[in-house]
Amino acid sequence: MLLDPPGMLPVHLLPHWPYLQAVDAALTVRGIPPGAVRISRSGREHGELMTMRLYWDSSRTGGHGGARLVWEEETGWAYALVGLAQDQVILTGQVDALHRVYAASEEVAEVAERMVRTWRRPAGDFHQEWEHAARTRAAIDAFRQRGGADES
Repeated sequence: MLLDPPGMLPVHLLPHWPYLQAVDAALTVRGIPPGAVRISRSGREHGELMTMRLYWDSSRTGGHGGARLVWEEETGWAYALVGLAQDQVILTGQVDALHRVYAASEEVAEVAERMVRTWRRPAGDFHQEWEHAARTRAAIDAFRQRGGADES
């Protein structure tokens, strides 16, 4: 389970963090926690866009290389199948199976499990939204309206 954002602001300054934790917990339940997690912020001043990258190297997959899932708050989930070297990208694309930006964490975990265990492009058809998506969007809006400052 992710405890703290790696090298980032304190948790209370990252309104996206609960979603990232929910996805990580769902992956852990399925026995496929990522080998590495990267969080980045980019974009507007105090309105940074959040990105999460989950990595599984070849020692954690059922194929001939590694796998990545990347989440961006405006576009949702994308994937990459990589070779034995992390910079050797074999196949990339949007995870069309997940129809929501804040896809249900259990559905993200199911897509990830299939990809990690078979080393194939994500498949399926998942439409559920994460149960706390509306609350997280509201927290992000409030965060940006405050200019990124914590009022508590």
